[in-house]
Amino acid sequence: MPSDPEAFEALKQVDLFASLDNELLEALAQASVVATFEVGDRLIAQGSDPDCMWVILEGEVDLLRNSENMTTFGPGQTLGDVSLLSGLPHTVDVVAKTSGSRVILGMAEFRSAVRFHPDVAFEVIKVLASRIHAILERFDSSVLARQATNHPTPP
Repeated sequence: MPSDPEAFEALKQVDLFASLDNELLEALAQASVVATFEVGDRLIAQGSDPDCMWVILEGEVDLLRNSENMTTFGPGQTLGDVSLLSGLPHTVDVVAKTSGSRVILGMAEFRSAVRFHPDVAFEVIKVLASRIHAILERFDSSVLARQATNHPTPP
């Protein structure tokens, strides 16, 4: 049974799956589901157990940690992949900022792709490193801003 073309194209654009051949991408797309979301929908609850990852097709979602907005994700960005790999609970709430749609890929299919295709594992590491780098840059900016506020530079 052929996959949803939208799911195939979305997965093909994801950096995690960039090294996969079309046959494996097709298999992942067949195992995927395209679903919609509406403004305000809580799509992932902080502390919940992982069961899938997904790729945003359309719309935007806010990532909140302890009710504080950390960032906004949009089309082409993935969510849930870190928790699927670690098996640890989700570290953020994900709430729909706009209406949209997503491709959902279950845990078994995702882990199979990582386990049997080392290139996927390497891409996951690169994406995680990039996310950590971005977080550290935001943290550094925040610290510098606080220091400037608490200790203004004399004229």
